[in-house]
Amino acid sequence: MTDRLRECPADPMEGRLRSLADEICALYPYYKPYAGLGFDRLPVTDKRTMAARRAEFEHPNPGKLFESFTSGSTGVPFRCVKSAEERWKLSLALYKRRKRWGLPAKHGMLLLSNRLLAEPKSLARCAERLARERPHFVQGRASALHALAEFLLERGIPAPDSLLFAQNWGEYLHPRQKRAVEEALGVPFVDYYGLEEVWGVAYSNGQGSLEVDEDSVYAEAVDPGTGQPVPDGEYGEIAVTSFAMRSLPFVRYRTGDIGRLRTDPETGKRLLQLLPVRASQIRLPDGAIHAATLRYLDKFFWELSVERGVRQYQIVQLAYSEFKLLLATETDPREFDALRDKLVQFLGQSIGAPAALLVETVPFIEPDPDSGKAHSFVCRMEPREGTG
Repeated sequence: MTDRLRECPADPMEGRLRSLADEICALYPYYKPYAGLGFDRLPVTDKRTMAARRAEFEHPNPGKLFESFTSGSTGVPFRCVKSAEERWKLSLALYKRRKRWGLPAKHGMLLLSNRLLAEPKSLARCAERLARERPHFVQGRASALHALAEFLLERGIPAPDSLLFAQNWGEYLHPRQKRAVEEALGVPFVDYYGLEEVWGVAYSNGQGSLEVDEDSVYAEAVDPGTGQPVPDGEYGEIAVTSFAMRSLPFVRYRTGDIGRLRTDPETGKRLLQLLPVRASQIRLPDGAIHAATLRYLDKFFWELSVERGVRQYQIVQLAYSEFKLLLATETDPREFDALRDKLVQFLGQSIGAPAALLVETVPFIEPDPDSGKAHSFVCRMEPREGTG
């Protein structure tokens, strides 16, 4: 049991976790051996375990489900499913947090595409949509929002007065990005941490910290080696438990992200601090494009994992137009010639030049020592002089 629950035996969270443990142990085959042991005795899970034993995690009577795919940032893509009721609950939780920034029930949003940095003309189109649609907030990855902000500032384009805030998701938010976006849009740039599997986990609280949404999730920091909770304030791998998800129960689910948790002494709220990780970029001679463009291959790689036994994948940039694709599988590399041809075409379009790609199969892809993730894209080129 975590330090927090030991110190606060009357904590309502303990009762919620106990009830959740009883429910999932009665319903899902994977958890039946843990019946009666309590939440803290439940195993830590990850997407690899859930993919390998998926039938043991699936709800026996799920009804109609909607599917999506994770980004594969841990090197293992994953098919997510949610019922209509779960999507409604998760959407409501998101809205409640956004409402703190003044968002009305009927609102407009501009969602920035991951391709924004790969296609400069997209910035102009986004600026036009911003003026025409007058949304209440803009959402996207920090790098895309920063690119749009610089575009607006350089051209002196004002943001519409309809805007209430901009929201980052899926990337570490650098202070310089925050300053530029707030200057260009004239509204707060708020942070958001979540997963495709469970949606929202933590949100900006107005004081510069990420506040865990404990109505929706329970968050822990665990030792990556043992899976045991670490003391408050110490860094560990973030594991989350969703109170909404039942189609697939995400309980003590490892995110692959490194961070630490503590309780705010004034508010009693749980605060999350993530370990800053430098965002990956595909390097070009005259600049860079964000590796988030590779997310468009998520479903393709997921199908490979199901049909061809690929456990992990990673694209490595060796030079401006030279790449290597690592596949964790025992299959002969020559079996992936069609994949290589597709990726060569995709990379060539992304970088605007002919690309070369070598396919290599390996037993296992080593995780990044800082983030703990086997990222789907890494750049192995030496930093440019003066860039660090």
